[in-house]
Amino acid sequence: VDRSDLRAILRGPGNAALDSADGEIIALGNQEDVFIDNLPVVFVGYGLEAGDSETSGSTDVRFDGQAVLLLRGAPDAIDNPPSFRTRLAYFRERGATAIIGIALPDTPWDASLNSLRFRQTYLASDARSPVEAIISAAGYDRHLAGSLGAYSDLTRLAQARGFTKQLLDLQISLRITTQIDRYDGINVVGYIPGSGTSGEAILFSAHHDHFGICRPDDPDNQICNGAVDNASGTAAVIEIARTLAAVEQAVRDIYFVTTTAEESGLLGAIAFADAPPLPLENILAVFNLDTIAIAPRGAAVGIIGRGMTPLDTLIDQVAIEYGRSVDTGLEMNSFVRRNDAWAFMERGVAAVMTGGSFTDPELLNGFLGGRYHRNTDEIEGIELGGAHEDTLLHIELGRAFSNPQRYPT
Repeated sequence: VDRSDLRAILRGPGNAALDSADGEIIALGNQEDVFIDNLPVVFVGYGLEAGDSETSGSTDVRFDGQAVLLLRGAPDAIDNPPSFRTRLAYFRERGATAIIGIALPDTPWDASLNSLRFRQTYLASDARSPVEAIISAAGYDRHLAGSLGAYSDLTRLAQARGFTKQLLDLQISLRITTQIDRYDGINVVGYIPGSGTSGEAILFSAHHDHFGICRPDDPDNQICNGAVDNASGTAAVIEIARTLAAVEQAVRDIYFVTTTAEESGLLGAIAFADAPPLPLENILAVFNLDTIAIAPRGAAVGIIGRGMTPLDTLIDQVAIEYGRSVDTGLEMNSFVRRNDAWAFMERGVAAVMTGGSFTDPELLNGFLGGRYHRNTDEIEGIELGGAHEDTLLHIELGRAFSNPQRYPT
């Protein structure tokens, strides 16, 4: 579902209206028109319980029929606080009718608006609160400051030892209008049946989506083609499938999927993993290919997800057999949540990204600071030497991991 072009009106104490046109609040509804009257407001501070392993898994605490008022940021004394996305998910799962985040006063308001202003895409099955909004600290002070006082009072209260959620002497009414576009995204799946009967399989994946028209102000080049990210990975999966289908039949099944909506949050991979064509426990290894056309021939092979799965040893062996050097560093794991492999790792499936594109920080940062997610990510001028070698390497990985003698269950 894509959401944009929205208008929000919020009424607080004294029936005073706060209109999104005034530039102090932005809100999204989970339907085209949402109206909620006299909603009680509960202040939850920074919502740090979302990151507490003892409480985040419990659903005993509920917020049904309430608006949750939530501070952005975290106290200075807190190291590694849960992300705001994690906090949103926590209150969504516990039935909050509305979630209203108060933006940090020292963050430019435009930056806060951008988290909701632009088109968002998510699975129709995703749990969303009926209303999710961000209000400026100044807007809160002018329109919603209730029994707990101004924004500065809220922050002091939230940082106090032993703080617990508090029901405010405040009720709000919300009228939200949101443009919602519904569409079907397509994953493309194929497989090569193996000769065995165990049902075990390996999987190759790549995302085939990008941004389409993303530079409408440039009449000569409006389309973000995504040649490196990720036509390169998609092309590699096609060639891996073509080659493995032409050689001697493997013992294990070999599956291939190209996914949609990776750029919107791994949505295609999540949908595949939630409704796979075979039991997830039968998938012994997932090899995701993404942004492989960066490094030249001869680049060292790295693993995004090294040390997190049982796949490393055989991957390294195959790379060395193929004549590639191996980079055993863990710095590349900073990308582990930023690729489709994560959708499988979250569900207990061994999944990695393997290749040379991420082992040279200078080349990688040059791409990320250059054509990445821009209308200049086109075929002209990209490096294909490393992509060719990585494709051949994955063909060998397919042969090795589909062989129970080389990779026992």
